[in-house]
Amino acid sequence: MTPFALLLLLGYISVSVAASHRNVARGTIALIPSASPTRVIPPAATADQKRHSKHVNDFYKLYGWLKPNTTIQDLELPKAIRKIQKALKEPVDGVFSDKMMDIMTKPRCGVEEPYNVTAAEAPADVHKRYVLWGSKWSKTTLTWRFTSYTNDISQGQQQSTVSNAFAQWMNYIPLNFQQASSNAKADIYIGFRPLGRDDTRYGFTSMVSDGVAFQSGSINVTFNDDYAWSDDRLFSYTAVHEIGHALGLSHSAVESAVMFAYFGGYIRPLNSDDKMGIHNIYGWKNPRWSRIEANTGTKDLIQVTTSSSTASSNDGLYQLRSNGQILRYTNNAWTSVDNNPDTAQITGSGGKLYQRHFDGSTYLWTGNGQAWNYIGAASENVIDIVAASDQLYSRRKDGWVARWSGSGSSWLSVEQPTASVSKEIAITDSKTLWNLLNTGDLVRSTWPHSSGSWEIVDINTANVAIAVGGEDFYKLQSDGQVVFLNMKEYYWQIIENAGSVAIFAADEYLYSKHDDGSVWRYTRTQWVWEQLDFGRDVSSVVGDRSGNVWEMLEGGDVWKLVS
Repeated sequence: MTPFALLLLLGYISVSVAASHRNVARGTIALIPSASPTRVIPPAATADQKRHSKHVNDFYKLYGWLKPNTTIQDLELPKAIRKIQKALKEPVDGVFSDKMMDIMTKPRCGVEEPYNVTAAEAPADVHKRYVLWGSKWSKTTLTWRFTSYTNDISQGQQQSTVSNAFAQWMNYIPLNFQQASSNAKADIYIGFRPLGRDDTRYGFTSMVSDGVAFQSGSINVTFNDDYAWSDDRLFSYTAVHEIGHALGLSHSAVESAVMFAYFGGYIRPLNSDDKMGIHNIYGWKNPRWSRIEANTGTKDLIQVTTSSSTASSNDGLYQLRSNGQILRYTNNAWTSVDNNPDTAQITGSGGKLYQRHFDGSTYLWTGNGQAWNYIGAASENVIDIVAASDQLYSRRKDGWVARWSGSGSSWLSVEQPTASVSKEIAITDSKTLWNLLNTGDLVRSTWPHSSGSWEIVDINTANVAIAVGGEDFYKLQSDGQVVFLNMKEYYWQIIENAGSVAIFAADEYLYSKHDDGSVWRYTRTQWVWEQLDFGRDVSSVVGDRSGNVWEMLEGGDVWKLVS
């Protein structure tokens, strides 16, 4: 049974009432409830779950949730599993899932956090995801050196990998790291020793502090030499992770964070949760923002990005000036890609850049110089164009939405959902089309947008803006609340209530601009946001899938977040 069918059976909506409430042309009608549905909790732990007891206990130790010299009893396993599921943002049913098994059998960090009563007793879905040890370095220049090496790779490569790992953290905090000469004293020591081939720990960090400051020479990062460290992915990830511990971070419950306790096999950059944690300890590296443009003619700023792991040659930052000129930012300089006074708007996605003229005609950049291909006829009916995934859509004054066929100047109409006019559209990576109507209603159409694919998902006059990051959908309400669509539990979840006036999303990153001019980035934990800017005349914010952020000020200046 589909989620929508289940909602209908549960009585969340009466089809006949909803159909009369809105003049829907054709399509399925289904509403997403505004609160989490009541879930049916399975029976107590089965014999299969008992076999997973070690994994559950290990997870609790890694996150400081387990009292010293205690273990989780079999009768308490379902409750313990539910707490882990909340932390992982998984459906909370108390049953050890395949995903939990997949995560917890991966290589893991060996650092076990001391029992933290606050973390152990707080609801896993409301407290901060990053955790601090409580100690920090009292000096700004730290030294490190190897005490032993593995035979799997050259010593030079080991030194280079660890140096690069320190540099990743140094990009965001006002600390400097220097490699000490051989046999010299150092603040942090790096080494390898065998822990056993069956030991799932890839490494651990031991630390000595007085509870306030770390003690120089007593911080040791140890790698398990029984691993095959010729796999540079694991070595690089482990080095960054363990150095995070050596700087004062504990384990994060954000699965995509570097400080998550388990290694999933992918090299990923420092997550906003990692950055928020390290900023909490050491502050920000200066300068925090760097100006890359100072032109009063700057009208708009966009970021073209590709959803796949392979970036396109046309990905990057673009600006549109009031005189119609389009410029691209490459190699720390702006290069013109068009100079046409008829240009009214630019948009881009999937490595493609588009422009709309004031007469409604549409063009695709070839990627060469100022050469553009004509792909859409002039029409006063066109309001704007929106690129997402590998598609291009246009909104029309008559309320319809059209999609470029990908060939010539042919466009395909997406069936009109209602007689209401579209206020804003947003598209996911899987090409689900979201449509905010001028009534505040939200409707969506799934790919390939065939007849009858529109469905109503929210009837709310308070809806004023929408944003999509990857597959995640967010909406902004007139009361300043930012709301996330939880597709796992299937309900609307308020994630911020602090006076937001604009939202923007790129992949897993969501940004919120407040009415005081400050800019915030979501940590993917309900209510927890990282403040990026402390209140300027910010006009708009854009970002890419790697977490890079740019903002445009009211006067046309463009700034990049550099720390």
